Amino acid sequence: MNLSTLFHLAIRYNVSDIHIDNSIYFRINKQIVLVAPCNTKIDSNIGAITQNDIENIKVELVNLLETFNKSFDNLNEQSLTIQVNQVKCRVSTFLSHRNLHFALRILRTKIPDLQTLGTPPILEHLSMQEAGLLLVCGSTGVGKSTTLAGMLNHINIHSRRHILTIEDPIEYEHESQQCLLTQREIGVDSQSYGDALKASLRHDPDVILIGEILDSEVLKLAINHALSGHLVLASFHAKSCSHAIARILGMTSGDLNAHANLADCLQGIITQRLYEQENVLRADFEILVANPAVRILIKENKINQIDSQISMGKEFGMQHFSKHHKP
Repeated sequence: MNLSTLFHLAIRYNVSDIHIDNSIYFRINKQIVLVAPCNTKIDSNIGAITQNDIENIKVELVNLLETFNKSFDNLNEQSLTIQVNQVKCRVSTFLSHRNLHFALRILRTKIPDLQTLGTPPILEHLSMQEAGLLLVCGSTGVGKSTTLAGMLNHINIHSRRHILTIEDPIEYEHESQQCLLTQREIGVDSQSYGDALKASLRHDPDVILIGEILDSEVLKLAINHALSGHLVLASFHAKSCSHAIARILGMTSGDLNAHANLADCLQGIITQRLYEQENVLRADFEILVANPAVRILIKENKINQIDSQISMGKEFGMQHFSKHHKP
């Protein structure tokens, strides 16, 4: 057993994450499963994974990370992307009881199509807006990056614009189609989201993708770029569309124009979660489209009425989460 075999095993069983310390765990359908050490064969073509196999895999990972100038002494709390035999993953390292642990997220390299993903049709329309802010929300691991990649792919095929992505890490490698598509990775091409966004307007973008809005600086830059005539897409942690608006206003509370700026630039919010159906994880969506009524509610700080607008906004493509699917 080596790292390449482990990765291909993970792909075969649709594993989203691998955890390695003195054991190996897979995350499958959001559940953690012990893979090794285990006396049971997990695949008919592969023997039981031994403790010696685990140590060899850890050595392989350390050697790979050192090729990226990450010395063993500096491996605590590092994150970078590696590729082994066509399998790409994001590796995060951390110490626990002075032992090095690895958390690996398998990155899917095939660019998704919105229709294949089963997203609501309104996402195609929102993707083609000339300017404004589009947020894809949800908890970690629900597929926000995949939805954003599908939206970028739609723009790339159906328009002629310059798309600039700022990501940590780059999860999907796009090729320019009708658009010019430029991708920048934090820690490799720029030091931070803030630095990359401040420099971005000098790169003549039409569309800017922000991998994740984590703080108020990045949020304010995203809003300013959207107000200045760019289409800005970003992922954001929120459990619902109304929660996303409340979080944004909370993060910009020192700005006297926060409500007006958000109302003026917002195009829509897509919030997603996963549910299990016949042992397969599927996505469920809540959609808010910033129509005139929604903009007025934001300006007047009537966020508690946003859910009612979603209920009344079916003709605009709005929808709540499916009621028969539990969060």
